Order: sequence, then C-alpha cells, then structure tokens
Amino acid sequence: MIMDDYERSKKVFKMADNSKSDISCSPKQSEGHPKSDDLTDKDGLHMLHIREALDKTLKKCLESARYNVFAKHYKFVKEKALRSIVSQFVENLQSSIQTELDLMIKEEGLVALFNELDQLIEDTPTDREGPAWRPSGDPNSDVINHRMQPKLKEKERLVKLLEQCEVENKRLQEALKPRKRQLADTQQKLNKRFKAFEDAAKACDKIPMKEIQESVKHLSQM
Repeated sequence: MIMDDYERSKKVFKMADNSKSDISCSPKQSEGHPKSDDLTDKDGLHMLHIREALDKTLKKCLESARYNVFAKHYKFVKEKALRSIVSQFVENLQSSIQTELDLMIKEEGLVALFNELDQLIEDTPTDREGPAWRPSGDPNSDVINHRMQPKLKEKERLVKLLEQCEVENKRLQEALKPRKRQLADTQQKLNKRFKAFEDAAKACDKIPMKEIQESVKHLSQM
C-alpha cells in the first residue's frame, strides 16, 4: 500500500515537472501570436466588449479547477505539493487558452470587423432621442412589431390590388355605356314596330271577313 502511494506520488510530481517545462516554454511558443494587450490600442468599443466577455468566461471556467476538486481525488499527495501542482496547471491552462483565443481573433480578423461595425454605427444617422428598444419580458408583446411587418406589407398589397380592381371596373363601365345606349335605341325601334303591327291588326279586325273573301276572289279572277 505504501509503495503504491509512493509510485502515484512520483507520477504526480512528474506531471508537475512537465507542467513547469510547458509553462516555461509557452511564452516562446506564443511569441508569434499577438497578445490581448498588444491589440488593445487598436480595439474599438465592440472589440473591447468581446475581449472583456472572453476574459470573464475564461476566468469562470478556471474557477472550476479549484484545489478542493484535486484534493478529493489526490488524497495521497501532500497539501503543499498539490497546491503547487494545481497552481501550475491553472497557469498553464490559462496561458494555452489565451494563446488560442488571440490566435483565433487574429485569423478571423475580428478586430477589423468590429472596428468596421463601430464605424458604421457612428456614421449611421439616427433621430432617436430616447433609449433603444429593449425586451419587455413578455414574448407575446415583444413579437407584435415583428409580426406586424409582414401583415402591413400584405395589407399594402391588398390595397393596391383593390385600387387596380376599382380602376378596371370603372373602365368596363365606361366601355358598356355605348352598348347600353345602342340597346336602348334598338328597344325603342322594336317598340315602335310592334305598335305598328298592333294597329294594323286592329284595323284588320274592323273589316268584315265576307268583304275580304270577295275582294280576294275578285282579285283571283282578274
């Protein structure tokens, strides 16, 4: 049992030695990568906010690497030695993560992009006097404006369509007026002819049928 603890202790101290060597080499490895402090002078407002958020996130993540967590699993290591190992581990981890973050920011060109965003915001005119819109906490009321935009566009489209229909109806009404006048004239002519036929029929009814037959017979003998 004692020998097992001794072997495990040797492994832990060996890890600590490796961590020391990694930490001592990390600045040399990261000389080619820009540090946060080197770019701060060129950072705009939004880029500074991004760096601040990343720093807070990194700090929050490193807080999980507490001594108590390691002490729970490495009870066989003396407290002083374990505290030294944990401290070196956290420093090495922080240095590695910070280097990767700086490299990512440089490769993606985030500084230039966020500075361009700052310039666009500065050059954009605004008539807003009060504070900008903020969520009220009620999703149903917050999305009203978002939902109203397509509805307003649809309303505008329908209004234009209605105006087009009204113009087309007016044009058709104007085109039907000559036809209506022509039909009215035709109806008037038909009424006059019908009245003439009625008058002729009435006149025929007044003539005795016998006289008509004799006239027809006389005409046939001629």
